[in-house]
Amino acid sequence: MQHGGMWVHLGYPGSRHEVELNFYPRGNRYYEPIHRGNQFDHFGFYARDVGAWLRRALRAGGRLVDDFVDGRSRLVYVEDPDGVCLEAFGPARPPRRRARRRT
Repeated sequence: MQHGGMWVHLGYPGSRHEVELNFYPRGNRYYEPIHRGNQFDHFGFYARDVGAWLRRALRAGGRLVDDFVDGRSRLVYVEDPDGVCLEAFGPARPPRRRARRRT
């Protein structure tokens, strides 16, 4: 970048979706010291089973911020140990487990 920052684009092969991450060093006109509530709101991810995602996030040290249903979608917000807010959204009803076939 001409202004001295660095960036990276993250994308999933075959998808049009990308995430751009930016870093601006001290002295750059866009630089701001990082502190909670200023730099970043949250990352949101689709989860087929939001409840399973939530259980895993809590076991990994996350703290539940909010959990609600909006129409046919369930949205869960978890704060990670560094204060970053993560969202999982998906079907309000968990997917049905398929029964194993007996042979």
